Amino acid sequence: MGRSSIRLGRIFGVPVGLDWSLLVIAGLLTVSLAADRFPEEFPGEPTGAYWVVGLATAAIFFASVLAHELAHAVVARRHGVRVEGITLWMLGGVAKLGSESPTPRAELLISAAGPGTSVALAGVFAAGAATLSGLGAPELLSSALAWLAVINAILAVFNLIPAAPLDGGRILASLLWFHHHDRHRAVATAANVGVVFGWVFIGAGGLGW
Repeated sequence: MGRSSIRLGRIFGVPVGLDWSLLVIAGLLTVSLAADRFPEEFPGEPTGAYWVVGLATAAIFFASVLAHELAHAVVARRHGVRVEGITLWMLGGVAKLGSESPTPRAELLISAAGPGTSVALAGVFAAGAATLSGLGAPELLSSALAWLAVINAILAVFNLIPAAPLDGGRILASLLWFHHHDRHRAVATAANVGVVFGWVFIGAGGLGW
């Protein structure tokens, strides 16, 4: 973890910290939920309720990001890959691995662990939202869980884009490594695919603008 990180301790033996930039994004997300989304969706609720639920929703979202990265770290350690730490920052999180995967299979499992965790969390939050709604709980709470379900699903889908350095790019590299028996060729190909996707995103953004 870099000098700008706030150390949070260890989880499963993995050092965890957060970058100062995350606090800014967390604040903006809380304000967006508490002062915009929730009041517009459920007018008439106490102001304090919007802020409590908004703050809790933002905290749970970043806990979900941490769970995504911890999944990478735990599976990596099971396959003998050294994990130096996890840092949460403004664009999400990163698990810093100190060594390379020993086999294509290990690389595939390590890479897929994060998106798999996000998909599982999306399912848990969706089930929670449906349960609360069925029990007649305040709609503000079920809406917060529904939002967490959607955002975790989006996180999983985005990370599965087959472009390095996203998890999908690493999954692609592991499959190419297994097929060609050449790790360096696989990584280079995944990196080139990542460049192509990068230009596609830039073009799409330009057209949208």
